[in-house]
Formats: sequence, C-alpha cells, structure tokens
Amino acid sequence: MMHRNRHRRRTVSQIIRLIRRGGRAIAKALIYLAVEFTVYIAIGGGAIALFWLGLPSYVALGLSIGLVILSFTVSFLAYRQHRRITRRSVKTDASPMIKGDVQLADWIAQTLATKAPQEWEEYQDWLHDILLDRRQRLDQGDPYWRVTALTYWRLTGLCITVSLIKLRRLAIAARRMR
Repeated sequence: MMHRNRHRRRTVSQIIRLIRRGGRAIAKALIYLAVEFTVYIAIGGGAIALFWLGLPSYVALGLSIGLVILSFTVSFLAYRQHRRITRRSVKTDASPMIKGDVQLADWIAQTLATKAPQEWEEYQDWLHDILLDRRQRLDQGDPYWRVTALTYWRLTGLCITVSLIKLRRLAIAARRMR
C-alpha cells in the first residue's frame, strides 16, 4: 500500500512538472510571437514614416520588405544558434550559462556595442536599469514568469526605440542626399 502511494506521488509530481514545462514553453512562444509582431508593426510604422518624410512609396515599401526579410533571417539564425547551444554538452566552468531574458539582454548589448556604438553609448544605462529592476523584483519575491515577461517587454521597447532612431537617422540622411 505504501509503495502505491509513493508511486502515485511520484507520478503526480511528474505530471505537474510536465504541465509546468508545457506552460513555460507556451509562455515563451507567446512572448516570442508578441515580440515578432511588435517588430513587424515597428517596421510598418517606419515605412509609413519614411513615406511621410518624402521618400517614394516604392523605396519605403522596399525598405520595409527588406527589414522583414532581415527579421526572418535573424529569427532563423537565432533559432539555429539556440538549437546548437542546447545540443552541446553543458560546460563545466564556474559561471553558469545565462538563458532567457538575460541571454537576450546580453545579445542586445553585444549587438549594440559592435553594430551601433553611438546608440550603445546612449542606451546602455537603460539596459542596465532593465536588468537591475529584474534582479530587484526577483529578490523581492515577484513571480518569475511575471518578471520575465516584464523584462522581455522592456527589452522589446529598447530594441524598438533604437531601431526607430536608426531608421529616423537613415531617413534624414536620405533626405539630405537629395
């Protein structure tokens, strides 16, 4: 009898773990879709802004289609990189591997530092504040899923802001070239 109870408890805990993993996977997928949707809205808004700034509609449309293709390419490459990382054996060094929202923040920092140093100088404090608030919220005992969703949301806002600034500078440079 006692053996059956232990077996039932173990089975129930396995089911609960499976449900939690599935819930986390669905939450991550929904967050990813929200970020992708936000990026596409920003690209469309950028195309409209370029059109209103005086660029011909075919140029604005071409830029927005190019950015969508670039976004698909980056998403695909990020997915491939993620698959490679998860297939590798776990490293045994002292620092644990970062994952999730912190990994995204690290990628944003590296990308801005190498590809857009001017924006990195302007916005590195914002990224630092996002991660500091994340740590403080976790230390206060806020639910992990809520902190993660909020961090992803703020990182998305940072990316959109920097992208729109870059698009605006590109549009201004294009107007000056006329």
